[in-house]
Amino acid sequence: MKTILEIFYLRIVGKRVRYQREQVNLSRKGSDPDKLIWSRIRQEPRNSAAEEQEFIVHSTSWRYERPGKVILTYIAYSDELTFEQGKVKSFSLKNLRTVKKQTRKPSSRAELEKKVVSHALRHIAFLIKTDDQIDFKSAMRPETMAIFENIWESLAGKLF
Repeated sequence: MKTILEIFYLRIVGKRVRYQREQVNLSRKGSDPDKLIWSRIRQEPRNSAAEEQEFIVHSTSWRYERPGKVILTYIAYSDELTFEQGKVKSFSLKNLRTVKKQTRKPSSRAELEKKVVSHALRHIAFLIKTDDQIDFKSAMRPETMAIFENIWESLAGKLF
């Protein structure tokens, strides 16, 4: 079975979520995904001060895709992140998916990406609210922390 590391580089700018997706075949690399994602962050020429950026890196989910592929998803969030021209995607924070009993399977790659990114944002909001061991303040501005607190209040843990 093929194992793919999927990395979503994320940043909230104003009322929008900006992201870029990257995939690495772990079956060929045979390495620790935690170490691999940090090496990818350090080598990516996202901006000249990449080594100085603070990132929140976290494994948020996994899924099975046919034929015989497991996708292991990580996010790398930074308020200082810049994206390569023409490769960034975005959507409004208002469009974060809420969890519903009748939520259907995404019908397109773009819809799946938004669902995965929305899940990752809710996951970060949950960690900020519940985990005193991780210092998120070094990677986020106060206004970003406030957005994540709002995400927690409006989305995390609710089932409609």
